[in-house]
Amino acid sequence: MPWPTYPMVLKTSTSHEEGADRHWAIATKEFIGDDKGNLKGLKLVDLTWSFGEDGRPGRFVEVAGSERTVPCELAFLAMGFLHPQFKGMLEDLSIETDERGNVKATEKAYQTSIPKVFAAGDMRRGQSLVVWAISEGRECARKVDEFLMGASQLESKDNSLMHLSM
Repeated sequence: MPWPTYPMVLKTSTSHEEGADRHWAIATKEFIGDDKGNLKGLKLVDLTWSFGEDGRPGRFVEVAGSERTVPCELAFLAMGFLHPQFKGMLEDLSIETDERGNVKATEKAYQTSIPKVFAAGDMRRGQSLVVWAISEGRECARKVDEFLMGASQLESKDNSLMHLSM
């Protein structure tokens, strides 16, 4: 099923088949660390959806008595946004943005409207998958290398070790 209907389908992947549990409507209240700054746990609370007056869109409400702590040594934060933050560097440098509010940068060179300033990933494309951000970061690094050195030996989508014949 094509986007945007895909999220409405409950899909079981190999990680679920191997024993991963699914939990929905949970909020992280606190990251718990030790005296050395290492993450040791997460304080969580269950949520329930509460409709507003007259059935209008509501909000999530914490379920009383559901707070608990789970052990955790590594947490990944996946946070979306609409566009980069303008206040600060982008405003100060007067960097051009596109019609969607993302930093305007050339497709092939990743350069912004300011010479010697490059942009890639979510800053240039808008929010997307992390694999796109990684790909764009690698491609942009190659373009910066070419800009500074005149050439680059870094891999690119068009020049990958995977394309070499054995």
